[in-house]
Amino acid sequence: MPNTKLLSAWSSVRYTKGDHRVKTRTLTIGLIIIVIGIALAAVGGYSLKNTTTSITSFTQPALGEYVSAELVLNNSVVIVRSPATVGGMVPSQDISSVNSTNIGSYAVAYNSTAASSETYIGLRGDFNYVVFSSVQPTTKIEVTGTLSETITSGLLVLGGIVFVIAGIIVAIIGAVKKNPAKKATNSEDEYYAKRDRTH
Repeated sequence: MPNTKLLSAWSSVRYTKGDHRVKTRTLTIGLIIIVIGIALAAVGGYSLKNTTTSITSFTQPALGEYVSAELVLNNSVVIVRSPATVGGMVPSQDISSVNSTNIGSYAVAYNSTAASSETYIGLRGDFNYVVFSSVQPTTKIEVTGTLSETITSGLLVLGGIVFVIAGIIVAIIGAVKKNPAKKATNSEDEYYAKRDRTH
């Protein structure tokens, strides 16, 4: 008659090793997903940083008038933070004609506004941001490249974040995963131990 205790012990070892392999494999997959996510986010962030130009300084050609550096735009996205009460994005060719009373006629309309910022999408040509104020403006202008570049970079960053979150979840599942087969084997051991005691 085969040694049931030996068979049961061997079965327990076999299931334990299998469980360890599954946990290790799951943890490895989770780490790989995390690395991919970090790489995607890094590439997207690097692309956004390299295609973004910030302007915070203005020249003062006349008393109370402030003009930014010229912006050469090609289907670009421009974000104006802390926009001026009297001011706007004006084609460079119209700078000499603009004053505090007619700037509304020359300034191009922004596409959206939120959280003290104005966003211009798809601008083409040469522009200056003009401000009429009694003090130096605190306006900050950010040019983030073309719309397609901005969307692509943003999607890379978003995809990277999603991958990192998914990788963490998979790694946690791998770390806490238990093997039902091992529990069943333990019950089997108890059964044989009880049977041997009764004989």
